[in-house]
Amino acid sequence: MDKYGKTIPNYHYEDLKIVSDLYKKSGLKNPAVIVDANHSNSNKQYKEQVRIAMDVMHNRKYNPEIRSLVKGIMIESYLKEGNQNISENYERGCSITDPCLGWEQTEKLLLDLYNKMKEIEEANAE
Repeated sequence: MDKYGKTIPNYHYEDLKIVSDLYKKSGLKNPAVIVDANHSNSNKQYKEQVRIAMDVMHNRKYNPEIRSLVKGIMIESYLKEGNQNISENYERGCSITDPCLGWEQTEKLLLDLYNKMKEIEEANAE
């Protein structure tokens, strides 16, 4: 959060590099980061989670320190897309808290992340 109370994303390449350098400086043996693709990083625009997750994977591909540091990506997901207020018209399977990716979006994202991870492993095996 900046001095004006505005939230600042922290998943970009430069942010992850700073965290990696700080962990190195502190002497931690097994530093780890899980990137939250929603909340402040997406400004609660839940569909942005897909772009953010793929951006993190791109950074993992090109920097071995970030690849070693980032152990996971957290996404907000539920059966149905979006969210709702609790009311008489409650729709089962739709979040009553944060807006979420729906099942189909989540499934596609997980498959895309898996394929990106395979691509990264293959590139590093060469």
